[in-house]
Amino acid sequence: MSDTSPSEVPISVLIVDDEELLVKSCGQILGSEGYQVYTEGRGKAALDSLRRHRPDIVLTDLHLPDMDGLALLKEIKKQAPETLVVMITGFATVDSSVEAIRAGAYDYIPKPFTATQLRILIGRAGQQVQLVRDNAHLRDQLKKHYSFDNIIGTSDSIQKVFSVVSRVAPTDASVFISGESGTGKELIARAIHANSRRSARPFMAINCAALPDNLLESELFGHEKGSFTGADTLRRGLLEVASGGSFFLDEVSEMSMDLQAKLLRVIQERRIRRVGGESEISIDVRWISATNRDPEQAVRDGNLRQDLLYRLNVVPVKLPAMRQRREDIPALAQHFLRKFAEEYDRGNLRFTPEALRVMCDYSWPGNVRELQNMVERIVSLCLPGQEIGVEDIPEELSAAPSSGTRTAMSFSADQPFHEAKNDAITVFEKEYLRDLLNRHNGNISHAARTAGIDRKTIHRMLTKYDLDGREVAW
Repeated sequence: MSDTSPSEVPISVLIVDDEELLVKSCGQILGSEGYQVYTEGRGKAALDSLRRHRPDIVLTDLHLPDMDGLALLKEIKKQAPETLVVMITGFATVDSSVEAIRAGAYDYIPKPFTATQLRILIGRAGQQVQLVRDNAHLRDQLKKHYSFDNIIGTSDSIQKVFSVVSRVAPTDASVFISGESGTGKELIARAIHANSRRSARPFMAINCAALPDNLLESELFGHEKGSFTGADTLRRGLLEVASGGSFFLDEVSEMSMDLQAKLLRVIQERRIRRVGGESEISIDVRWISATNRDPEQAVRDGNLRQDLLYRLNVVPVKLPAMRQRREDIPALAQHFLRKFAEEYDRGNLRFTPEALRVMCDYSWPGNVRELQNMVERIVSLCLPGQEIGVEDIPEELSAAPSSGTRTAMSFSADQPFHEAKNDAITVFEKEYLRDLLNRHNGNISHAARTAGIDRKTIHRMLTKYDLDGREVAW
């Protein structure tokens, strides 16, 4: 595939008229503006040229010797619907102009016209062509960026994910992605959209944990003017904007139960009502949802409606944590190294085997996101051609105990069994709690979800060991 930018390809114009002088004049004017120009004097010849050259714009007379200009217009729209057609009318009657527009013409220009009028009209059509090209190029780039090739790894766990995602992407089935923070849930969601039949339509995402309920409802459904204080204008909701495309609900289990009930109704009826509105609006979206909790546990804990989970969890995708796919760490590290070396213009960078070994031994609590950020940090400090060794890796990685290292237990075999056991449990609980809260920056709710225990249990342990959650998570 060519890497030529769409802006570097000249816009082509086919001029069709039996007046040789007009064709020659228009060709010279547009040629001097940088357009690729083709000319024909007959309608049938124009159709042959259309098939050969696929021009972006056709400038044609409404009256041709061998066929009616409107008939030519209709045939062009049938063979090349993306081509813009500008009609030249001998006399600017309202009827002929309106008929041409209704038949699919982009615009019309009445005879006689000046060079300036021609430049302005074809220039406007050219901008439309360029916009379509740019959008198509952007879609291609997004599809490349979110291709399945970017799901890196050969481990069984990630290959199972790849297998499910590649099969479900072309369908309209709802997908529910679960996995720890940083495992790439949004990357998977975007890859599903980019490889679906909806890829040319919007992909909208919202983090349900980032907004309070009233704002989240307004963001999702939109609001009418005056529906609440500060609603000075009508606003379309993200669900309305996403219609025809895909909608990604990140951290859906953080949504209130009342709002979950409203969302369930939207999914069932495919209709929304703006906040403060009376009429319902039809929507058509493909649902992709995600949570960093275990979905079934979220239902048991009362954080996720079971009927909503049934609707969203048609195809479940469970993303493994980095510690569950350690064999993929070298490939991921090399992938990010190439990516950031190109971005920061640092050619020929490479990791030493010892550096990769340190990475493989680290537990990566932040998962793929943490690895990506770490590699970017290293590359930004490197010189071109540098070999990246253990000394170049952040100290917190190289100093961390390896995955096979256990915290030393403070007990003696001289102690009675139960007394030694209690001492070991005390050391384990204190170290586990300290590490758990450090990884979640002191957020007890997130820590409790990761550990699979109740928040009250963590508070009880903090009190028991005279620890302060804020001090622990420095």
